[in-house]
Amino acid sequence: MEFALTTEQQQIQKAVRDFVKGEFDKNLIAEMEANHQYPEKIWKKAADLGFIGIHFPEAYSGQGMGVMENILVAEALCAGDSTVGACLILADFASEIILHFGSDAQKETWLPKVAEGDVLSCGAFTEPDHGSDITSLNTVAVKDGDDWVINGSKIFVSVHGVYWALNPAHFFRSANLS
Repeated sequence: MEFALTTEQQQIQKAVRDFVKGEFDKNLIAEMEANHQYPEKIWKKAADLGFIGIHFPEAYSGQGMGVMENILVAEALCAGDSTVGACLILADFASEIILHFGSDAQKETWLPKVAEGDVLSCGAFTEPDHGSDITSLNTVAVKDGDDWVINGSKIFVSVHGVYWALNPAHFFRSANLS
């Protein structure tokens, strides 16, 4: 079994490390953390460089790389700063469901937007009474005419607050958004 990185993988690793050196300013990161701000400008630059959704097929604005290349990106981002790195890694987290199980229309609509840094994806899996055990969730979606009605509660939804912050027109004041 070969454990050495390929030349291409080494180039990806170096490119991400160079990006981190140039963009992960410690003072800026401390200020963002203190103000609970998402690193939007850094995320956009990472997307512009092809680091977000690097493993998406090229047809969906990805680089067509594999899991290993995606891991190398994640490792280099988090080595620079684990908080900012995690934010960038989670930018395409829930889009994996669309990538593997979505319809062609869903893939064409959402994956390019995620890879290009126009949309953050988030997954709402954890429930108050069941944790993240997806085999025992209470939330249900019921078809109602042309619409779907979703009932249930979620907690610990990664990057959910960013969505509302980046798209304030979609913010609805409700105690139990699903």
